[in-house]
Amino acid sequence: MNEFTAAFTKAMEDTRTRNTAVVALLGNRVSASEVSSWRAGRRPIPAEHAPAIGVLLNVPPEQISGAYARTLMAGLSAQTVGLRSVAGHVMIERLEGFSHLEGTSRVALPEFLVRPKIGLTRMESLRWTVQPSLAMEPDIRQNALVLVDMSVSQQAHVVDRGLYAYTLWDRPDIRRIVIRRDAWSLCCGGKDADSTEVSESDLEHLRVLGAVIGWINPA
Repeated sequence: MNEFTAAFTKAMEDTRTRNTAVVALLGNRVSASEVSSWRAGRRPIPAEHAPAIGVLLNVPPEQISGAYARTLMAGLSAQTVGLRSVAGHVMIERLEGFSHLEGTSRVALPEFLVRPKIGLTRMESLRWTVQPSLAMEPDIRQNALVLVDMSVSQQAHVVDRGLYAYTLWDRPDIRRIVIRRDAWSLCCGGKDADSTEVSESDLEHLRVLGAVIGWINPA
């Protein structure tokens, strides 16, 4: 059993994740028997599946997939900046100032998965992070990998009812921002969920880090 298989097997056991959860996460593009073969070391985890599985298991994807690790190193050795194509993948840097995530600062995601989500967003403005809370469930689940356009990083650029990554009093979250006459409401996804009201006098403590343009949910 090599280091990647060992890390994957341990993460599956530590999180008590079933093979069927991995199958569902990947949209049934793999079978439960294939996941079993990854756990047994008979077959490696393909690079294109590693980022989503890493989010599900809360481990860096380069620890569980040798193919992903090689793709990542290829991007780093080429001094990849922002988002560039590397063997059918795009390299994305982490959104700074949003959380204290450990592990890699960059992820490589399949280009076919990223391109439809980013629309007209400039490649150099794209960043990734993880949804830290339950605020936007069921649409964006906790620990989902989120794609952010960091060019929208000023309050003057916020669009009413847009979805943003922000910190309020240094606490990170992702919510929908509703602009009112005398306050901003940070709204959750559920109909009955409470919103957070930020008065004009407290807006100086709200730091907008970017507009959310897509996400990849864990199973």
